[in-house]
Amino acid sequence: MANPMSYAEYTRLHYDPDYPAARFIRKLAPIARTSTHERVPRNVIWPDATRPIPHPLTPAPADKDDLSRFEGYDAIVITYTSAEAAALAALLTPGWPISTWYEYRHKLQQYTRIVTGPNAPFNSKDPRDARYRHSLGLYFPCTIGRRRVLLLKSGLHLDYDSKVPGPIIPINKMLTEAIQAVAPRLVITTGTGGGIGANVKLGDVIIAGKTLFDCKHQFKHESWARSPYKTTPVSARALGLMTTDLLQVNAARIATATPIPGRAVPKIWSGETTTIVSTDKFAFDTSSNKPFGLHGLGQVCDMGDATVGQVMQRFKNIEWYAIRNASDPQIPDADLTYEQADREAGEIYRDYGAFTTAASVIATWAIIAAS
Repeated sequence: MANPMSYAEYTRLHYDPDYPAARFIRKLAPIARTSTHERVPRNVIWPDATRPIPHPLTPAPADKDDLSRFEGYDAIVITYTSAEAAALAALLTPGWPISTWYEYRHKLQQYTRIVTGPNAPFNSKDPRDARYRHSLGLYFPCTIGRRRVLLLKSGLHLDYDSKVPGPIIPINKMLTEAIQAVAPRLVITTGTGGGIGANVKLGDVIIAGKTLFDCKHQFKHESWARSPYKTTPVSARALGLMTTDLLQVNAARIATATPIPGRAVPKIWSGETTTIVSTDKFAFDTSSNKPFGLHGLGQVCDMGDATVGQVMQRFKNIEWYAIRNASDPQIPDADLTYEQADREAGEIYRDYGAFTTAASVIATWAIIAAS
């Protein structure tokens, strides 16, 4: 029997702000129940020369196709959850929501044997998750100025794929194949995460100088369980493109968040020591530092960017960047049980995660536009 997921874990996996399931929508604010515009980020006024433009394919590719048609594209952008992908689509493929993106199931039979995690969306038999069962991902092409970009929502994930550690990590295999097929100049992994420390506010953006595994559970005995992976330094030109005018459009929602508001303009954390911590179990930070012991390790925790760092060791000639947004801040837990703190983190993610993601999508755009 599958181990039950925590509320926050389940919410991150299954909440889709484009088409929220009834189990979520009844918990949303009344206006958000009826209006998609109240659940996904608002588009921003991009500079004309680098405005993202979606490029639908005609005819639409078959789900068994590989990604070689995109060989020579400048960038691959990888994200993971439904909420992250909805925000990515709202800003970089406007008019083409995630429900219209193309299925990726190339050589699927190789994965049905190795994705053994009972909680993996890949293995879900719930009809509401039909699009994610036995799916390696969803994708859509766009341009940012003269740069051709492949956007990829991964259907695999380090923490949910494997019931027990094995010689092949499914997401590593899929990402390796995608990068080999496209041979881009740069790879960006981006998404949500839990802020570490009281100084990281809801909606802040973390552009890692390194990613770091902090595996204390299913992968704790692996040789790489504490391994760091350096990223490509972000340029001053890219940082300069992350303007207040772009960031504040969606941060306005975050600045009034309850119970823990964010900044009116997200802080951009970057530099050599800025760290994204990848755990092998859903984790979030608390004021007591319990139970995950994240204090001092970095600025945000996630469950995947160090995995990309591991893959990128095979592609030393490709630039790679790891970008996260704090979709839930440190949770004050002096008066909360673990279960209460977990639920609070999940509810913040549900209500604001798509809006916090807007800032990390803008950072992604800026890096590509500046390249």
